[in-house]
Amino acid sequence: MDWDDFKHFLAVARAGSLTGAARTLKSSPPTVGRRVTALEKKLGTRLFDRRQSGYALTEGGELIRTKAEEMEDAIISAEREALSRDLRATGKVRVAASDDIAAYVIGPSLGRFRRLYPGIMLEIVARMDVVNLSRREADIALRGVRPTAGDLVVRPAGIWPYGLYASRDYSEAHGLGLGRFDLSRLAIITWTEQYANLRGGPWFAKHARGAAVALTSDSARVHLAACKAGAGVAILPSRVADRDPDLVCLARPDQVLSLELLLVVHRDLVRTARIRAVMEFLADVPPKRL
Repeated sequence: MDWDDFKHFLAVARAGSLTGAARTLKSSPPTVGRRVTALEKKLGTRLFDRRQSGYALTEGGELIRTKAEEMEDAIISAEREALSRDLRATGKVRVAASDDIAAYVIGPSLGRFRRLYPGIMLEIVARMDVVNLSRREADIALRGVRPTAGDLVVRPAGIWPYGLYASRDYSEAHGLGLGRFDLSRLAIITWTEQYANLRGGPWFAKHARGAAVALTSDSARVHLAACKAGAGVAILPSRVADRDPDLVCLARPDQVLSLELLLVVHRDLVRTARIRAVMEFLADVPPKRL
C-alpha cells in the first residue's frame, strides 16, 4: 500500500471535504479525490459517504482511519528520530505563528536570520489556529496559548502587548483620547466567532457589551487596516500601533492585554541543530517587557 494514499485519506477525514484536504496538502481537489478513490479500490471498500455537506466516514472508513493514524504516528516518529541525529544547521524549518506575530515580530528580523544561518530555509505558516506539532504541521510554534497535551518543550520568549486604538479622524469625531471613551457609543472591530476567546476578544466581551460591531475578522492585520480606515475601535499590537501617526491609543496594555509568547517544539526535535538554531534566534526576537 502507498502511504501517500493514506495521507490523502486522512486529510479528507479531518477536513471533511476535498477542498479542505487539498488546502492542507497543497494539492488540488481532483488529485485528492483520485487518491481516495484509488485507495478505496485497493481496499475493496467504500471509505466515505459523499454528501452535499461534505465527506463523512463510513463504518469501514472509521476503522481504516484508526490504522492510518497509527501508520502516521510511526512515520512521523521515524522522521523525528532521523532529524534529531542531524548535527548540521541546514535544511528547512517550518515555523507557525499568528499573522501579526509572523509579520511584526518575526518578519523584521528575517534579514539578520538569513545572514546568520544561510543554510536554513524558513517556512512561516501564518494562521490563528493552533498547529499540531506531533503531526509535523510545523516544527516550531511561536504562540500565546500554552499547549495542554503532547510531548512538547515550552520556552517563554517574551511579551506582545495590546492596547485599544482608534484612527485619528474617528477619535476626533467622537471626542476620544487616552482614557476617554465609552464603548457603548462606539463601533468595535473584533474577532470572528471562531476566535472570540483569543487576544482582545474576552476584553471586548467584558467591556463592550453595548457596542455595535463594525467588523469581525480572523486577521489582526485586517483589524489594523479597518481601524486606520475609521471603521471603529480595535485592540491592536502596541508595538505596531504606537508607531502609526494615524492611530490614537485609548487604553494602554496594562488595562487591556499583554500576551506571553511561548516557543513550542516537539521534544524529539530539540537536539536537531537547525531546530535549536531557529529556537535560539526566535527566543531573542520578541520584546521582553512593556
